[in-house]
Amino acid sequence: MSRRGEFLNAAGWTALGTVIVVASWRMDRLADRGINPWSAPGLTPGVVGALMVLLGLVLAVQARGRRPDAVEDGEAAGAPAGPGAVGRTLLALVLCIAFAGVSLGHGLPFVVEGAAFIFVFTTLFSLPTWRAEGRIGRALLQTAAIAIAASFAISWLFESVFLVRLP
Repeated sequence: MSRRGEFLNAAGWTALGTVIVVASWRMDRLADRGINPWSAPGLTPGVVGALMVLLGLVLAVQARGRRPDAVEDGEAAGAPAGPGAVGRTLLALVLCIAFAGVSLGHGLPFVVEGAAFIFVFTTLFSLPTWRAEGRIGRALLQTAAIAIAASFAISWLFESVFLVRLP
């Protein structure tokens, strides 16, 4: 990715994080209802937004320190590029909407759907690298194991710690 593209990504993440922080700050604190300040509705989004701002700034600093002609690991000069950043972003958006907006809560338990989503998402974005390294079979097995473990961990976390009943 070019330095300009890296700066645009950094600016985008920083701007989005700033919007989230401002929106969460403006949310009603529900103090009039005796709600504990640590359970205020805007606390978690505010922390996530602040982290997005911080990481966006880290991306900008990294882009600034990178030489304009530097070639990233795995890139060869003059090699054909894979799908562009816009294509990858749209693919991620479609996968997330399909998971959270369409399939989740309509049949299969969360653990199964979560593992399938993690596996498909990771595979689609990692397959070109795996092909180049010649390790598709092993990588698919590792991805399946990680997807299953992560899905069980996420399910346990939400049900046992956050006390959220998952579909």
